[in-house]
Amino acid sequence: MQLLTRRRWRLYTAVAAITLCLLFVFVTRFNFKGHYEGLFLLKGREGRLLELKDDLFLGDGSRLITGVDFEGIRSWLIRLGRPAHKSGDAYIEYEWYDDGDGLVQSYFPDGTRMMTCMGRFLDEDGGDVKGLFLGGGIPEDVSVDDKLKLSETGMAYFDGKQWRHIWCSSNEGLASATTYSHTPPSSWEFLGSRVLNQSDKALAIQSSHKAVVDGVPLRVDRFAYFRAGRTFLVLSIRVTNTGKAPVSFYYVYGDEPWLGEYGTSKGNVGWVKDRLVKTVQWVDSAKFDHAGFFDYGNDLAGEGHDYTYCADFIQWLGDTKPAVYFSNGPSEYPNPGNKGEPLKSDTRFIGLQWGPDHLAPGKSVTYSLAVGMAMLDPKNGMPVKPEYNPRHVPQ
Repeated sequence: MQLLTRRRWRLYTAVAAITLCLLFVFVTRFNFKGHYEGLFLLKGREGRLLELKDDLFLGDGSRLITGVDFEGIRSWLIRLGRPAHKSGDAYIEYEWYDDGDGLVQSYFPDGTRMMTCMGRFLDEDGGDVKGLFLGGGIPEDVSVDDKLKLSETGMAYFDGKQWRHIWCSSNEGLASATTYSHTPPSSWEFLGSRVLNQSDKALAIQSSHKAVVDGVPLRVDRFAYFRAGRTFLVLSIRVTNTGKAPVSFYYVYGDEPWLGEYGTSKGNVGWVKDRLVKTVQWVDSAKFDHAGFFDYGNDLAGEGHDYTYCADFIQWLGDTKPAVYFSNGPSEYPNPGNKGEPLKSDTRFIGLQWGPDHLAPGKSVTYSLAVGMAMLDPKNGMPVKPEYNPRHVPQ
């Protein structure tokens, strides 16, 4: 009788375990990309109760139930295969997945470094952004709501003691010139990506996409260029009309960078070559070829903040000049109603808008820019754009 009871108990246990496994499989979406960044269980979406992933993007943290990242093991394995570098050398290391995300680490001779993540974030609607779009972070940083950790996301600079947040996740997209409807990158069809060339001194990556504006298909080819010793990347965006009808659109690029410390815009003011910008306003993009934010302090807003005194910049390249502006949010433009309003929100924004551009079938247009960290002039402490004057704009 006791033996029978044990057998029944084992049978009941096995049935219960199998039932639980089947139930778990039924209610769980398995999202494995072959990244092996870790194993993470999240609250589900898309009609499933749970989601199991092998990677974690910026925007996933709020759904995380439990998980473990393999960053320590991966770093150890990478170090084993890493070539030796001479002391005082600037060099580049990178990880890039063909499904459209990765990161680039730039090491400088003085021991400081920059990290640039691309395609590792979800947009504000929860859409997965794939390809060469600046933003996101690695699992160990985005799995917790810790500003010190989250400062090491997007584009960030390690000064030898701590990380400084330089750029956040980019706000990009195409907008119809007739209906003004916006087409964000998460809605684009991802066509693939590849590393074009690489060494420890230079890196070039391409990602390709299909977007649709007013029913007309557009191919968007994006190219990112990195060089050792630079505190910026060069981004080139080529849009081609692959449809049978003409189309008119704007290309928009912007960011609310939370410069210095992730999660706050306090102290952030705009800057151009000859002055600071403390109010909502347009920038003369014919007079200036770059602009950015400076974590300096805005007396007009009466703020208290421990300023990091770091700065970022965007440089627009080529003959076609975008409309450029500073505002208190992505959906706000300078207008007579807010003229002179201080930059005081927690989403202080720099925006660039090209167009309207009119493309006949088979025609292309290219937008190019440099995005990165500005230097500080040791004489006056003001931001200075790193030297970059290309003989020809990347196409």
